[in-house]
Amino acid sequence: MSEVARSLLMKLLAQADRGGRETLPINERSAKEYFALKDLSGRDSAHAYLTNAAMAGGVVLERGKGAEAQDLKRLRLLDANKLAEWLGIPRASVYAERIDNLLAPLMLGSPEWLQHAYDEAMSLWSLGKVAFRIQAEDTVSAINIFRIALSVSVGEQNNLDMRRFSVRLLNDSKAVEGMLSKLAPLLRCNPEWEQFEDNNELFRMLGLEKFPPPIYIKGPLVISYSGVQWDISQLHPFVGISPDQVFDIALARNVHYVLTIENLASFQRHVREIEDGGIVIYSAGFPSPALTHVLQWIDKCVPDDCQCFHWGDRDIGGVRIFSHIESVFSEHAIHPHLMMAAQSNDREFNERERQLLENYASKKCATGSMAKYWLDNGLGPMEQEALDPKAPGL
Repeated sequence: MSEVARSLLMKLLAQADRGGRETLPINERSAKEYFALKDLSGRDSAHAYLTNAAMAGGVVLERGKGAEAQDLKRLRLLDANKLAEWLGIPRASVYAERIDNLLAPLMLGSPEWLQHAYDEAMSLWSLGKVAFRIQAEDTVSAINIFRIALSVSVGEQNNLDMRRFSVRLLNDSKAVEGMLSKLAPLLRCNPEWEQFEDNNELFRMLGLEKFPPPIYIKGPLVISYSGVQWDISQLHPFVGISPDQVFDIALARNVHYVLTIENLASFQRHVREIEDGGIVIYSAGFPSPALTHVLQWIDKCVPDDCQCFHWGDRDIGGVRIFSHIESVFSEHAIHPHLMMAAQSNDREFNERERQLLENYASKKCATGSMAKYWLDNGLGPMEQEALDPKAPGL
């Protein structure tokens, strides 16, 4: 068998499966490996292999004329199915059919965004093209990526670290982790998740992490933690706890306010420099599902008249985080803290950022009011570390 000739035939078949030309020129650009054959025996072996493929009815060998009658000029596809059969490989459509046979029943009733992504992927795979960085020949990855996305779409990963989730879904502790770079573009097909340009932020928001990140918290709280009632009121500057070991939260005494802080440097400064009865929590950027659950507990345990705040960056990421935290608190309104302060800026929001802010500003909620204030007052981007910490105004 000539590996060079086989490679040329597979290239022609793949080209045709993608809807491309059904001819392959034999020149130094399209058939480099063929022209790299310097010895006659190598050429003869390649010609014999190609001739056998032609005799099987898969291709036609087109040669030159006159003095070039012995030179192979191009391969022309005659019957793709016969060529694939002779090569002993399935066509792209066969791989796609295998994927569809296994996934189609699972996709019934899936979210509209996922069904649309699946239809698009199947169209590409049936043509031998790549979808979500996966070739149709890699049927295991093709099937797994949609199984993971479907599971995540209904929150089956919640309260599980990535490896336990992976074992439960795919019976392989490292399978999900190995798919993350391919999974991210698929998950962004969900309109609610397309805003997350950073993969790590997307996975944190969804709880797709090896272990839930620790929660940094300070305040007059009694936490039921790992089977022990733990009063953290006198612990400074804060405590770090594993969210999967938190089973209840209650107040130890009167609380002045609740404040979530986006960035670690600002959180570290606030808990060290401000001594009062506030509950202060580091959100670690976009809150993980585990932290979201703790915030919901706090929302329900603090008094009705307790004011709740969030302090974050004045940028698109900051407004998204604020919007999410606002949605988490069902019992209390969330107010921006130091996010509307006047500050000289090196730049203004660009056109795309302004458009996104205008979308938020049209909403009747605290997030919308904050975005509208930024736009109406010509405020530009500002990192929260530019400001010194202050206790929220009561």
